[in-house]
Amino acid sequence: MIWPLWLLVLVAGVAGAAAGSRAAVAHAIGLAERFGVSAGLVGITIVAIGTDLPEIANSISASATGHGDVVVGDTTGSALAQITLVLAILILANPAGFAGELDDDGVVRFGGGIAAVAVLLTMLLIIDGELGRLDGLLLVAVWVASMIGLARSRRPRRLLRKPPAREGPGSPVRLLGWLAVVGGSSVALVQAFVQLADTIGVPELIASTMVLALGTSLPEFVVDWTALRRGAATLALGDLFGSSLVDATLSIGIGPVIRPIDVSNSAIASVAIVAAGIAVTT
Repeated sequence: MIWPLWLLVLVAGVAGAAAGSRAAVAHAIGLAERFGVSAGLVGITIVAIGTDLPEIANSISASATGHGDVVVGDTTGSALAQITLVLAILILANPAGFAGELDDDGVVRFGGGIAAVAVLLTMLLIIDGELGRLDGLLLVAVWVASMIGLARSRRPRRLLRKPPAREGPGSPVRLLGWLAVVGGSSVALVQAFVQLADTIGVPELIASTMVLALGTSLPEFVVDWTALRRGAATLALGDLFGSSLVDATLSIGIGPVIRPIDVSNSAIASVAIVAAGIAVTT
């Protein structure tokens, strides 16, 4: 594909990510209002799953092809990037958005705490150099249990007079659909960026590093930046820590459920670093 076409793909990716993030945030806020729950709860559950779909897909693909370190590296690296790099950029770019009390019902602290514990659990599970099916099932079960715990402990603040409509702002199906648009647009954007960088002679190492840095966290950044501009900082924090929770449990566990993986000692060390990062940030 010649560079003008990649430029069009880049523009389309930016436009798709921007439009998708606006629609996704609108549906997330609407969903919280319809069910009478905090935006943070919606962020840590539905939005986090939507923005973490690339990591889930990568885990399945890497496990199926026997690349265990890729599974661990991608998921833990993504979790670390979200609660350090992405969070820092959002705070520096919009400090006013984080002013005041944000975690209105404790969901962000809950998600961050469970994520830190889950990463430590992962380190214990892979210390023997492998992650088997039972290990993967345990990590997936931790995510399921945490979601059930959140749902039961965070009751709606008010009762709905009528069931939420399936259409319009507040539709969970449309929310996931728009999050998928954000994810797909982000992938296209990053790939176009790499191709254009190669065309103008940017070194492969720098280009590939940009793929890893942008590709794993771009959906979260785009959605959470839009949430901040809408005054929904709790939604942004819920998504960041919720995505880290998904990375540390569902994403890293679902691949080995399909096919067990072997991991290196360096992967174990990276997991320990991520656990410390999440614990400090929380």
